Amino acid sequence: MRFLISAAVALAVVAGATADTLKDGSVQVTPGKYKWLQETSLAGVPLKEENLECLIPEEAKITLSKLAADLQKGCGVSNVRAIKGGYLFKLTCTGKTTGTADATLLHTDKSMTIHAKGSADLGPIPVGFSMKAQATYQGACTPDEIAKAKERYLRENPGAAAQ
Repeated sequence: MRFLISAAVALAVVAGATADTLKDGSVQVTPGKYKWLQETSLAGVPLKEENLECLIPEEAKITLSKLAADLQKGCGVSNVRAIKGGYLFKLTCTGKTTGTADATLLHTDKSMTIHAKGSADLGPIPVGFSMKAQATYQGACTPDEIAKAKERYLRENPGAAAQ
């Protein structure tokens, strides 16, 4: 999930259609190896990224707020609405990069797709921004991949070892 988070919005799992505004939403997926594909366009300049990542059980459930915060310090979500298979929400960033985007996160137990469209400020100039990211389950992680993922997770979440 780190790749997805760092790429754009990050950035689902209450399945059911409701128009209620929520403070946050959460995503639960099957732990394992995921293929991450992301296409981002900023001011019309396309960027593509792809990688494989081992998602350990400790990372298999995450909130939209955590996805946004992991994207960049100062990012958050609002106007979260549950939809069938995911969420609609507004992403707002006020840190190093500022801007807003309307986003959708859809998921199953073995996939996740995020779409976001909005604007970001490049200096004093607002520019168009769009992103599509998709994560697809590829199977179980190897013991070595799990060990490396747990080591990274504990390094990034020092309080997690005491839990």
